[in-house]
Amino acid sequence: MPTTNGISNGELILVCGVLFAVIAYLVISRRIESRRIEQKFSHADIVATSFGVGYFGLSSEPGGPARSSGALVLLKDGVYYRARLRRRELHIPAESLRGIDIVESHKGKPLYQKAIAIRFSDVDANEVTAVFRIPMPDRWLRVMRETILKRPIAVRDQTAESSE
Repeated sequence: MPTTNGISNGELILVCGVLFAVIAYLVISRRIESRRIEQKFSHADIVATSFGVGYFGLSSEPGGPARSSGALVLLKDGVYYRARLRRRELHIPAESLRGIDIVESHKGKPLYQKAIAIRFSDVDANEVTAVFRIPMPDRWLRVMRETILKRPIAVRDQTAESSE
């Protein structure tokens, strides 16, 4: 006898199916990203990798913050980002790094979260900023300081400055 309280077996199966599909998508997409990185770089050159990184674009690009999600790879000679779905890639050589900021806005727009802004010189020696939301940003900053930052680089928390 059907009841009006609770969920039916059909609804439960549907919810479980959707949950399984989401988990399967995340596992498969992460594996695809891992393979791309393994094909592009030698294992010895990779220091750290984070998946599910939010990328908000370059300060030099027109318009507001871009949004994509992908993998960020810390290499012995720089930083590499590749979007999961779009064909967006960015490689920042270590020697072009000028500084790292912790920010809550990009291109004058609020991000509503803390993010890491990597300041670097482009090919024309102009300063450009790339902004990323990285899981465990403190770990990334520590590892960057220990590996690729061969010279002192300013790391500024601009979120503390803006809240005063």
